[in-house]
Amino acid sequence: MQTVQRYAVLFIISINFVISESSVVVAKNAGSGVPHKEESKGKNSVISKTFLFNESYVYLEDVLFVLKNQNWTQEEQPCLQQTLFLLRNLQNFTLWAVWNWDSIPAEPQGLLYGSRFQLGNYDECMDAPWYEDHEELRAQYCLAEIVLERTNKNAKKRKLNPYDPHQSALNLLEYIGPYERPLNQLTWGVCVPAVCEKQSVTRLMGILLAHSHLGTAGLKANVAVSSCEKTNQRLEYDALFYSFIALTVGLLAIAVISTNLNKGSKYSNFVTKAFDINENANNLLKFKKEGIEVLYGIRFFTICVIVIAHQFGMSNSGPMSNGYTIDKQALSVYGMFILHNDLSVDTFFWLSGFLTANIFTRIKRIPSLPIALIKRYIRLAIAYAYVIFFTTSVYPYMGSGPLWKSSREAETGTCRKNWWVNLLMLNNYVDTHNLCLIVTWYISCDFHFYIVTLLMYWVYTKSSILGRTGMMLLMVAAIITPGVITYLYKLPPVQLFTYNFMVDPRRHEQFHLTYIKSHTRYGAYLVGFLTGHIFVYYSTKQKTITQKWATIGAGAGIILMGAVLFSGPPFLWRGYTVAESVIYAALNRPIWAFSISIFVLSCAFGHVPLLKSFFSWHVWVPLSRLAYGLYLVHSLLIIRNVAVSRNPQHNDYLRQFTSAFGVIIVGCLASLLIWLLAEAPFNNLSTYIFSPRKIAPLDAGKPETHGHLQDNLPPSIDIVSSSKI
Repeated sequence: MQTVQRYAVLFIISINFVISESSVVVAKNAGSGVPHKEESKGKNSVISKTFLFNESYVYLEDVLFVLKNQNWTQEEQPCLQQTLFLLRNLQNFTLWAVWNWDSIPAEPQGLLYGSRFQLGNYDECMDAPWYEDHEELRAQYCLAEIVLERTNKNAKKRKLNPYDPHQSALNLLEYIGPYERPLNQLTWGVCVPAVCEKQSVTRLMGILLAHSHLGTAGLKANVAVSSCEKTNQRLEYDALFYSFIALTVGLLAIAVISTNLNKGSKYSNFVTKAFDINENANNLLKFKKEGIEVLYGIRFFTICVIVIAHQFGMSNSGPMSNGYTIDKQALSVYGMFILHNDLSVDTFFWLSGFLTANIFTRIKRIPSLPIALIKRYIRLAIAYAYVIFFTTSVYPYMGSGPLWKSSREAETGTCRKNWWVNLLMLNNYVDTHNLCLIVTWYISCDFHFYIVTLLMYWVYTKSSILGRTGMMLLMVAAIITPGVITYLYKLPPVQLFTYNFMVDPRRHEQFHLTYIKSHTRYGAYLVGFLTGHIFVYYSTKQKTITQKWATIGAGAGIILMGAVLFSGPPFLWRGYTVAESVIYAALNRPIWAFSISIFVLSCAFGHVPLLKSFFSWHVWVPLSRLAYGLYLVHSLLIIRNVAVSRNPQHNDYLRQFTSAFGVIIVGCLASLLIWLLAEAPFNNLSTYIFSPRKIAPLDAGKPETHGHLQDNLPPSIDIVSSSKI
């Protein structure tokens, strides 16, 4: 009996297995939705294998059906008809249609891994071989900003672990980590018929997105087409472009002619001397030992750190395939170094204040305020104006790509609108949402600091008590002002270089309230100014300290700098505390400047093994004198390289460092060109005009004054020692 039961069970299992296998096959065949063509009828009939089997027609027919059932307006009919024509030719595998469709990313990829940009193949869309002969087949490349939102706002969300593999992917899409990278935003590029307007393109992209894997979860997509570029809309050279070329060629011709005339010729005069390439180039190499040679290395090292930080920040805000990895690295030691790298600019402020004091305390007579300000302005404005002119005239023609149009409008458009605000040194207060050359807010701050400090020094020469009191009040105000603004607006203690900030700094409230304002950044400059006074006072008395104390002082300065640098980023993932935020906002920059003071004074009055020799190396002398020009141009080079990207890049340290060093090299070459053709010659001329007897014409052309540092005194002033870098 048991044997019979066993055979019965085996028989039933066998029957179920056969039925199951038959059902699977039928389901697959039925699910294909494609009729099978039989070559013969009989037991040897064969089903032909075609591309219909992979459901390609099902997808296209579905898209066609949805397109036809949209509420198209009369103005949109040409776009609809051309799109339908494209899809029908795509079904027939016609070359032009397949070519255009091949340039479109089938659906977003890598979004959950932080790959926001889905750009397709821009060049394939814009450069088909038949566009010249068949205008009716021309396409356009459109870029859209898409924000995905949950349709069910009341759904329960699991927030403890955003990467719980068993939760809904919607929770991860809505998650924003400490680095502030949103995963529910994507930038999508598509190739569509040239007759389509933005409204129609929005419809098309919504349909394509709905047929992707992101359309299966009930997501709502807010699609905004930001720009469309047609193949026949190439940018023509304008009058500004030719004007800049003419100016550069003219300056080069004057420099070459002046160099030849200045070689013992009877035609030599102050103009030929001012434009002499040999003299201006030799000034880059001059090295004077005055006890603060470490400033050469500190200055160039600082600009290199700024370039590297901007390279990482700006490139990571562009097309990157591994945003998830970048976000994790941002929380590492190296990442925290990048996040709070804005402190490097405070190093420049400290240098400016230090050398301003170094000159003021060595002069014999009261400076003429108007002449001092004019000379200071000329030294800042010549290279500044040249770079702004370049940005408005030549920069628009330096690239192409899916992101280039928006980048060009952001950089060139703002400079064409507000170039005069920059040259008035008001760009960190006037229309800051349209700031021309974002990094140049620093120059306005530096000029404002110089004005206030010069006025305060003038008061000091009239009444030492009143001057000291005013300086103390300025220091107190400079320290507490950032804290007060942070408290009033409930801001984070410091603006960190997060993804959300680097995408567009101009739109951030804290950038406008505290980051670029002179009244919130004055502290580091004043610390440098006071340190300069201390240095001059004790150096004239020939004071020194032992190597032991010099080493301890330098080490303490470095440790204090590290403490300030690495204590800022944790505010990203810690809870907001008003008192803690206010205190850090008020003190982090002055303490950073104070730590630099300890380091520099230790090197100036004692011997710090290795460090003093390294930062005083003669190689840094010409490079430090090119730092101002490098600062002006480096952001343009980085933004340009990001904006011409065709596809997301993989981020890694070696790639970023090599890119940053490339920017430094090219930027130094550009800075050298600006120095030889414009900055040094006009500095020489200004010195000749304002001080024809006391100072030789070439003295003011020395690169030590290069934007930040000084020799901005009136003709009636004798300088005992020129501590200029």
